[in-house]
Amino acid sequence: MPKLRELIRAPFLSPLGFMMRALLLAVIFAFCELAGWREHTTFISGTVVSADAGINSSVTFGLIYMLAYFGFVLVAPILLLAAGILSLWQRLSRMPAAD
Repeated sequence: MPKLRELIRAPFLSPLGFMMRALLLAVIFAFCELAGWREHTTFISGTVVSADAGINSSVTFGLIYMLAYFGFVLVAPILLLAAGILSLWQRLSRMPAAD
């Protein structure tokens, strides 16, 4: 099993690199979800979460949450599919040709 340092420093265009980027997007989204920033997406309709929260902070947290959400929902699955396809391609290209 690869060490943590090897996982973090994985080449960008490799199956392991794609999987690590997808994991990073999942961790960022989990942080935003646990921080409760989903409520700040109400700035889209022109409302703030509470009277204590200003519109600027509400918009900032809402935008960060939306970027994290779309990264998790749209980009992470594509990265995982790319990792699987690239891994399969690399395995098939290493196989000797049948005569």
